[in-house]
Amino acid sequence: IVYVFKARNFSRIEQWGNNSNRIPLILRGARQVGKTTAVHMFAEKFDHYIYLNLEKEEDKNLCEQTGSFQEFLEAIFFARKIPKSRRQTLIFIDKIENSPKTVAKLRFFKEEAPQLFVIAAGSLLETLMNVHISFPVGRVEYRYLYPMTFREFLWAANEAELLEFLHSGPIPTFAHNALLKQFHRYALIGGMPEVVKNYVENKDLTSLAPIYEALLTSYLDDVEKYAPNISLRQVLRHCIRSSFFEAGKRIKFQGLGQSNYRSREVGKALRTLEKAMLVTLIYPTTGTKLPLTPNLKKSPKLHVLDTGLVNYFVGLQEEIFRTPLIDSIYEGRIAEH
Repeated sequence: IVYVFKARNFSRIEQWGNNSNRIPLILRGARQVGKTTAVHMFAEKFDHYIYLNLEKEEDKNLCEQTGSFQEFLEAIFFARKIPKSRRQTLIFIDKIENSPKTVAKLRFFKEEAPQLFVIAAGSLLETLMNVHISFPVGRVEYRYLYPMTFREFLWAANEAELLEFLHSGPIPTFAHNALLKQFHRYALIGGMPEVVKNYVENKDLTSLAPIYEALLTSYLDDVEKYAPNISLRQVLRHCIRSSFFEAGKRIKFQGLGQSNYRSREVGKALRTLEKAMLVTLIYPTTGTKLPLTPNLKKSPKLHVLDTGLVNYFVGLQEEIFRTPLIDSIYEGRIAEH
């Protein structure tokens, strides 16, 4: 799983790091897709590493102190007891959405400290951008992280030979059957890094339940930050739980999940969750020529961040585990999802 993280994210992060004209990098993605782990691994190549977690009051206060930008730099280097030379130093500001003041400081790194490597990350950035937080346009670069793909799952499962067959063109029957078996397992557990890591190490589906539950709890806890009022919080919580049961379907906002919520309330909540990269609303098109323009007046199809989460919370794991063809399950929605 460590190798997968490196192969998966280092090419994107190293490409940024090798650019002499780099600007601060912001990693965007849902909670628990591996943003923090990827940066910690990337940090191994540096002489010095400053990690600031803005969920911690101590780190947040350190970043929000008044004074010039140079005084801000001196403070964080002093607090971490790192030499002032600042050669080959990576600064990682995690959970940066907790401090708009720190976001504003990102604009100064290019001009005043171009020798530093600066990465920021957060799981709520999408919902807060242009509302509570204004990112310095042209002064930061973005990269997106998602759950693991099937190819990455094969690497994590030590199935390098099957991966070669997948890349090589016509697949022999014996390899095809083995790949289908692995894809079946991937569709069952999903691609959340912690889930895949646990499964690869233990080969025990029952041990995954606490991880799925912890993921849901973290998403529900984030609602407090997504929503400006109690009413929207309630709708968001309902939409998160309902999304697993509505995944793969074309949905109507009005009364989603057998609720009494109005179309406007549900639409606002789902668009908020879409910004948080927890769900995707896929609108149909009747176009036959490029560019294909989605028809926003039609009912969208709802997709969730990870199919493994859908299987767990809808209660499909046992059925998928016992059935050799996933396209026969749940009216084919899991296979499509």
